[in-house]
Amino acid sequence: MDPISFSYLQPEDIDTLLPLAGRIWHAHYPGIITVEQIDYMLARGYTREVILDEIEHQGIIWSIIRDNMTMIGFISVGPYGDGIMKLHKLYLLPEYHGQGIGARALAEVERLAKQQNSATLVLNVNRHNQKAISAYQRSGWNITDEVVLDIGNGYVMNDYVMSKQLA
Repeated sequence: MDPISFSYLQPEDIDTLLPLAGRIWHAHYPGIITVEQIDYMLARGYTREVILDEIEHQGIIWSIIRDNMTMIGFISVGPYGDGIMKLHKLYLLPEYHGQGIGARALAEVERLAKQQNSATLVLNVNRHNQKAISAYQRSGWNITDEVVLDIGNGYVMNDYVMSKQLA
């Protein structure tokens, strides 16, 4: 039996997800953004209240990735316009990189989008996050735009917008 699974986030999973997000971000983003910006973004986007509001009021789907019973990553995807879904988050513990799990997570994102009758997926990715950009491109995503978004406290997100048309 395959030990890797995807399931909808339950409220009782949030207390496990929050420190997992911190662990993943602090392993991946130094060198791309400052530790101060990492902490700022985690504090803004990863609280029980924010996640529950996204699920209950914004139509955002959170899915957790498990290896057997251990949470190793997560996805969030939500509506972004007529026929468009946005991949907000796809994170996986570094020790699980290079095993095809990220590609499977992207396939799960496509499944979720098709389930919502979406024909297009979009995402933002930091322009210096070459590892993620390459992974998205291997899965058929294309860079379609560049944006600089002011996120407050003197920080910006210097991103590519990527998209993928679903068959």
